[in-house]
Amino acid sequence: MKSQSAILPLVDLVFLALGGVLACMTQMEVIRALPVEVSQVGKGSAMPQHDTFKILTLTSDGMTLGGEPIMEEDLISKTANEKIILRAQRQLPTQYTVSIIAKLAEAGADVSIEIEEINDELNR
Repeated sequence: MKSQSAILPLVDLVFLALGGVLACMTQMEVIRALPVEVSQVGKGSAMPQHDTFKILTLTSDGMTLGGEPIMEEDLISKTANEKIILRAQRQLPTQYTVSIIAKLAEAGADVSIEIEEINDELNR
């Protein structure tokens, strides 16, 4: 019985040392980051970029290119080799949006995609 009681202080010391090592390791965490300069973006700074793009909007009511209604069959001829920003409502079926993207790719258009949540109250 005497040998068993002599081990208990040793176990306590081991757990105490382990706890100390773990506490030191969590305090030694070094976060290294590269300095990054963030450019200042002013109001309307992205507007000149839209001059080089045509905006294709997909809604549940139909499709517009630059604010003008367009039929799906005219899409390839009017977007051939153009830079297009595709704005699609999140509520539209994914397969429909993907088929439009495929037609734009077939036309050779350079496509950027925006997904919008359009509030019905704002459209009324």
